[in-house]
Parts: sequence; C-alpha cells; structure tokens
Amino acid sequence: MASEVDVQGDTHDAIMGATYHALCKHGYAHLTMQDIADEFDKSRSLLHYHYDTKEELLLAFVDNIVGWIGDRLAESETEEPLERLEEFIDRFVIEPGEEDRETFALALLELRVQAVHNEEFREKLSVHYEKNVETVADIVADGIDEGVFREVDPEATGEAIYTALVGARMYQVTLGAEHASRRMRDQLAAFVVDDLITDGREPAAYARDDPEN
Repeated sequence: MASEVDVQGDTHDAIMGATYHALCKHGYAHLTMQDIADEFDKSRSLLHYHYDTKEELLLAFVDNIVGWIGDRLAESETEEPLERLEEFIDRFVIEPGEEDRETFALALLELRVQAVHNEEFREKLSVHYEKNVETVADIVADGIDEGVFREVDPEATGEAIYTALVGARMYQVTLGAEHASRRMRDQLAAFVVDDLITDGREPAAYARDDPEN
C-alpha cells in the first residue's frame, strides 16, 4: 500500500482532493476508482500507480482527514477559547440543500460501518475520532487556564460535545431530519453559556437565530 511518504506534495494533495470530491458526489457504497479518476486532473495511470484498490485509497484518505478540523482552526484568526469552541461546533452544521456535504457525511458514516469488520478502517477512524475529541478538549483546557471556562474535565467535555455533533449530523443525513445539526449546534451553544463559561456572556450569534429559518 502506498503511504503518504510514497505520494509526495502536489500529487498527494490532488489525489486526496479528487477522493473528497468523488465521495461528495457518489458516497461510499457506489464509489469506484473511475469516479476518483474523473476528479483527478492527472492521468488515471498515476492514480493506479500509487493505489491499487479503492480500499487502499480510502485508508489513505482517512489518514489525511485526521485532525482536519483542528488544522482549519489552527489556520483561523480566532484565538479566544470561547470563539474557537463556537467555531468548531458551527463546522458540523449541514444546511438544507448542501448536498455535497450531506453525501460526504453519509460516506463517512458508511466508512464507520466498514470499520465493524475491517480492522484497518477501525484503527484509522478511531484515531480520527480521538483527534477530534482532543481538539475540543484542548480548547476547553485553554479556556480553563484563561479563566474563561469553569473547572471541568476537558476530555469528558470534549467527547460529549463531539459525539453529540456527530450523532445529530448522522440523524440528519440518514433520516432526513432537516436542521438537526443546526439545532444541536444551538443547544450546545446554550450549554456552553449555562454550564461552561464563567461569566454572563450571550451565546454565539447563530444560537440566537430562529432554528427554522
């Protein structure tokens, strides 16, 4: 199997980008190497040179998305812990009509189903889960250190927040529950104000909007 060390620079980024776009369009179940090749701006032979099968490529893709959200937050200009936490939560919202994001979220769910029987997927997706929990836990720990958040267990709080977000998004994309991810975001914003921050701040602006609009 090709590793990220084997596939360097622009080629690796192009393959991962093509895989992402193909998953957004086709989901996991019906995804083929040809679908990925169609999104790849280089030759199909180059794709097959690095990855023999869809499974190999998707394992590499899961490696690539580990820490994805944390990396995006690191690139953000937001430094204040409360704002970083609200930004993390907001990234999980899928608005009605965002079909690419819905299909991609469903593809990730299908990959998790594969993990039940595939140890390699299970190991890599476990790292993905743990990394996202760690991202929230680090934000909460920073907030405690800065006196923004109350003394809580950062790891337990991070896991509760991340698991709630993933669950709401799964409910939305599998059962057609529109606004489920937005409602969860708003409830978590209210939780942050009621149970986490040390002063009387208002919830994020998005949590004060009408969730049905």
